Amino acid sequence: MPPALLIFLGGGLGALSRWGLSTAVENFSEKTELHRFPWGILACNLLGCFLIGILFGAVVGRHHPGWLFPFLVTGFLGGFTTFSTFGNDSRQLLMEGFHTAAFTNVLVSTIGGIALVFIGFRLAHSLSQ
Repeated sequence: MPPALLIFLGGGLGALSRWGLSTAVENFSEKTELHRFPWGILACNLLGCFLIGILFGAVVGRHHPGWLFPFLVTGFLGGFTTFSTFGNDSRQLLMEGFHTAAFTNVLVSTIGGIALVFIGFRLAHSLSQ
């Protein structure tokens, strides 16, 4: 199957999964005092970071099928995570005067995301040996 088709299919599935998870998390958080914070996108981005760490940790130094990266990494995880929505959510928090929440979103998304890639990588790499 051509890589462009794999990316297309994976991206569509990833975007639908992002929509489903973020909607469920946002619906849950609406019932709390923290409803203004973009919990849904944060959950998707952090989970996506963890999953890419797991994927790379599981295949490092091993042969993997040629469809794996176009479909799962570029396609699915590319559609599942979203830097643009994270950026807009942070902008919106700033514009509404929620400076601490915006700063928290930036820190947790970036530092937490990088940490979860490392954790996922180490976990999968240690389990696959």
